[in-house]
Amino acid sequence: MTKEWIPNINLGQDYDEAYKDATIHFDKLGKLADFFGRDMPMHLHAEYCQIHLVLNGKTFFNIDQNNYQTEGSALFFTPAATPHAFWTEPDAPGFVITFHTSLLEGILDRLDAFNHPFYLPMVLERRKLPDDEWHSIEQLFSMLKHEWKQHAAWQSAAIETLLQLLVIHLVRVSGPPQARHQHHQADIISFRKFSRLVEAHFVEERRISFYCDKLTINESRLNYICKKVADTSPKKILNGRIILEAKRLLSHTSMNLTEISYTLGFIDPSYFSRFFYKNTECTPTDFRKQHRDMP
Repeated sequence: MTKEWIPNINLGQDYDEAYKDATIHFDKLGKLADFFGRDMPMHLHAEYCQIHLVLNGKTFFNIDQNNYQTEGSALFFTPAATPHAFWTEPDAPGFVITFHTSLLEGILDRLDAFNHPFYLPMVLERRKLPDDEWHSIEQLFSMLKHEWKQHAAWQSAAIETLLQLLVIHLVRVSGPPQARHQHHQADIISFRKFSRLVEAHFVEERRISFYCDKLTINESRLNYICKKVADTSPKKILNGRIILEAKRLLSHTSMNLTEISYTLGFIDPSYFSRFFYKNTECTPTDFRKQHRDMP
């Protein structure tokens, strides 16, 4: 009997195509529940982390085969490529932040906090935290909601700053990691390691053999793992990370195309333009016109 693999859900493709290129997605828990259901079966987000804030009611959350039951307000952090399932009561309010793992890597790099266990799930309950600490969490979510809705100038920068503040607060209140029995699938662990290697080396290393050597596996095995977890190839994941960075530079900086191509490790700017068009069906210039932040 063949065991069905845990499905990978990409919100930009499966839920809201308006945000298919976004590194952050913010929504009400109820709106996502209306689409996916309140009883969400086991799934994962291959390249995205999630933070669920449930404001009241009972919640059952299974993260990486660890079961949690909470009552009242609770926060759940799910690292990228981590299988999880959850159930919330009908009409339970809350919010969900979905953000690309590269954002978390960048935040932890700036904080010099790579030793903090942000690659492990986190569960925080309102009843176990001081009032002021929980109030800060709700306040940050409220500010994120306001910023997400108003579409003002420098919106992306504001949202990323608020996300960083939230991560800082979670680092502060979570304390040392709790001892828990982990049941990691070997393929998911390898995929996470590959994702981190891509994040660290995507500018200077385009050879898949480099990543295989670091992981001590062959290319066939890495192709199998990426296909199984994320339904794509290692090369597409690597190219996707390069394209994501290119889009961020085009949208949020004044660097010209030559500067961007050199920053991303392309010696020939014309090759960068062809690479970008091949992967997006849009020229870098046209993408910048469509997505440039408001002045």
